[in-house]
Amino acid sequence: MPDVQKVVEYLKSLTGVVKVIQMTDEMSNNVMDIEKSIKTQSQHDYDNIGYNLAMNKKHRLCLFFTDDLPIKMKSILKMKTSDGTILGTSLEPDEIESYKGRDDIIWISEDFIMFTNIRGNGPESFVLYPYPVKELDAITEKELNAIGTFPTSSSDMYLKECVGIPLTDNIFSTIIAFGD
Repeated sequence: MPDVQKVVEYLKSLTGVVKVIQMTDEMSNNVMDIEKSIKTQSQHDYDNIGYNLAMNKKHRLCLFFTDDLPIKMKSILKMKTSDGTILGTSLEPDEIESYKGRDDIIWISEDFIMFTNIRGNGPESFVLYPYPVKELDAITEKELNAIGTFPTSSSDMYLKECVGIPLTDNIFSTIIAFGD
């Protein structure tokens, strides 16, 4: 059985999975156009590096799922300036405690901080990095170098409309890409 079929069958078998689709080139390109057009509410640029990397992979799957999904997926979000200076970052759950009580940060949310003493040069943007999907290597018995990324809400809505998934707050989407 080809790797794509093995991965699709595995993902479909997981608790919490609503649907798995192999994205067409048209869907992939439309999502790329949406992702590139996004600005945050504060008018910062948004760069989904994870999706940019996914576009360089041979296979892109869209996984629609609920909170019951057993795979832990977390992309890292950073605020950077164009010179590469990191002004803020999301934190992993095990990092949060070590940042509590520090006076050189501002908490933007329960898991995102901004550094008050760091300055960079150039425009600021939010950058979303991919997460590894190592669970798939065991399915295919070889390294797939699979990555995952979360699409913006606009791309999520587009993908759900493409396949007839209800536009609800309790069904999420992620893109899993592999194959060089």
